[in-house]
Amino acid sequence: MSKTQLTLKICGYSSLVMGGIFFFKPYFYASLEGANFENIAWLRNLGAALISVNGIGALLAASDPLKEKKLYDVVLLASCLETIALSWSTYSWEFSATVHELIIIPLILAGLVSVLLLIFRPK
Repeated sequence: MSKTQLTLKICGYSSLVMGGIFFFKPYFYASLEGANFENIAWLRNLGAALISVNGIGALLAASDPLKEKKLYDVVLLASCLETIALSWSTYSWEFSATVHELIIIPLILAGLVSVLLLIFRPK
């Protein structure tokens, strides 16, 4: 397995896990991070994007990253834009969360995956 495929699989499986939590159990996640339940819809929407594009898309692209380069680029773009958005929201602290680690640790991991997707992008 190449580094590109490994990175796609890490992106895919981690996105399925986080996306699944956000989509199916948003109240559970919000209670873990100490957030209020005022607007849970954004978590479900993010969960749907993580499952579909970053999860399934990355796992499909992992089968043959060179052949699936356009799909790879969509996964890469989604990952980078989501990381930028999370960075911006974290910098501005647009969250009602009180457990900062449950925002910052996913941000660091998302940033790492995005950088690895950029580094190992098929030529």
